[in-house]
Amino acid sequence: MESVVKKENGTLFISVSGRLDTVTSAELKEKLDAEGYENIDVDFDFKEIEYISSAGLRLVLLLHKQTEETGNKLVIRNVGRVVAEIFRVAGFNKALNIV
Repeated sequence: MESVVKKENGTLFISVSGRLDTVTSAELKEKLDAEGYENIDVDFDFKEIEYISSAGLRLVLLLHKQTEETGNKLVIRNVGRVVAEIFRVAGFNKALNIV
């Protein structure tokens, strides 16, 4: 997994390639903790994510709750077919802002 996390104009931009699973979710969480993701909008690009596990879903849910609590927004972009189906089965498609 490769990930890019950067802050720009009050938004935290996240892009990940590969699988967002137990190991890679922990790695990404460490990057997010180092960068700081409190009280900021989050723009998460799923263009290169092939698969998301329950650990990845948990990380997305954490980001969603954090942004909601602070009145910020989480946007998830470019979700592929496989991940979209996982979101649908988990019910995330109804709770998240997926564009």
